[in-house]
Amino acid sequence: MPGLPSYSSTASLPQHVTERLQARDTVHGMVPLTLVHVLALHLESRGVAPVEVLGAPLAKRLVSRDEQHFSRLPAEDYCRLLLQAAERLQDPLLGLHLGQAIQPAHLGALGYVLLACENLGAALARIHRYHRLVNDINPIEPRVIGEQLELRWGAAHGRTGALYDESGITGIVQIGRDLCGQRLQVSALDFINPPPRDARPYERYFGCKVRFGQPVTRLVLPLHSLAAPLRQADPTLLRLMEQQVDTAMAQLPQAGDLGEMTRRVIAHLAPQGLPELDRVAQELRLSPRVFYRRLAAQGLNFRDLREAALRQVAEMHLRDERLTLAEVGTLLGYSEQSAFSRAFRRWAGMSPLAWRQQQSPSPHA
Repeated sequence: MPGLPSYSSTASLPQHVTERLQARDTVHGMVPLTLVHVLALHLESRGVAPVEVLGAPLAKRLVSRDEQHFSRLPAEDYCRLLLQAAERLQDPLLGLHLGQAIQPAHLGALGYVLLACENLGAALARIHRYHRLVNDINPIEPRVIGEQLELRWGAAHGRTGALYDESGITGIVQIGRDLCGQRLQVSALDFINPPPRDARPYERYFGCKVRFGQPVTRLVLPLHSLAAPLRQADPTLLRLMEQQVDTAMAQLPQAGDLGEMTRRVIAHLAPQGLPELDRVAQELRLSPRVFYRRLAAQGLNFRDLREAALRQVAEMHLRDERLTLAEVGTLLGYSEQSAFSRAFRRWAGMSPLAWRQQQSPSPHA
C-alpha cells in the first residue's frame, strides 16, 4: 500500500505463514473506515502504536471530526494493512483475533439496526441486505438446505485472502454471539484460502470442523438458532436507524459502475504516480483496448475520470487541516508541492491553500 510506514522488526513470520497470508488477488471495492478503527484498537491493545502500521495520514483520518460512520477506504488498501499488522504483531491468526474484537457499535447506524432486531434471523437478514456497506466485493449468497442456513462467499470478484475472510467470518459469528448473549452454534465452516498448519485454534473458537482450500467460503448455521431473541430488540429504534442506513445505501454507486470503479482505482494508485490507462486497466483485469471501448460505450473519458478522481481525493485531504499541503501532494503521488499546486489550480481554478482557506469558517462569522 503506497504511503505505509516502514518499521524495524527483529523477527518475521515464517515463510510458509507469509505465503499463506499473501495468497490473494488484487480486489476492487470499499470497506468502512470503522474496520480500520477496529484494527487500530487491536494494535493498541497489543502495545503497538496504530500509526506504525496505518501511517500518519490514515491515523489522522480515524480521529477526524469530518469522517462519517460510512466513510470508506479501498478494500485493497485494507487488505494490505492487515498483512502489515500481522507482520508487525507476529500474529498469523490476526484474522481470527481481529474478528473477535468487532462489535455492533463499530458498524455505526448499521450496528444499531442489528441491535434493535427481534431475533438473530432478522439481524442476519439485515447483514445480507446491507452487505455493501461493509463489503462490496463478493456478496453473500444465502440459501436454506434442509435444516441449515448456508451463507456463501464466492471469488468472482477476486480472492480477498485469509486475513480478510477470517476476520469477516469471525466478526459475523462474534456479533451474533454479542447480539444473543449466548454462544452461537456453527454447524460447518469452509474457507477458500490455503490451510494453516494447525486448524485447532479455529475449531476451538467456532466449535466445529473447519476446512480450508474449499471452492467457496461457507458458514453454516442451524435454522433453529435464527429464532434466538436479541437482548436489545427495539422496533421503534429499528425503523429509525434503518432510514439512516437506507440513505447511506442509496448513496453507494451501483455494482458494476465502470466509471466509479475507475475513479476508485485511480485514487488507490495515485500515491504511486499519475495513473495511466494501461495501469488502471490492469488493476481492473481488462485489456487496455477493452477498457477504452467500455468507457467509450458509456460516454466516459479516461482523462476526465482521472482529473475528477484526483481532485476528489485532494479536496478530501485538504479538508483535514492537520495535513500539510506537501503531505496532501504526496498522497496524490506528487513529489514536489509546486507540481501538486499547478495540478490543483487546473482542477479547481485556485491554489490548494486558497481552496483550504475558502472551506474554513470565518473567525468573524
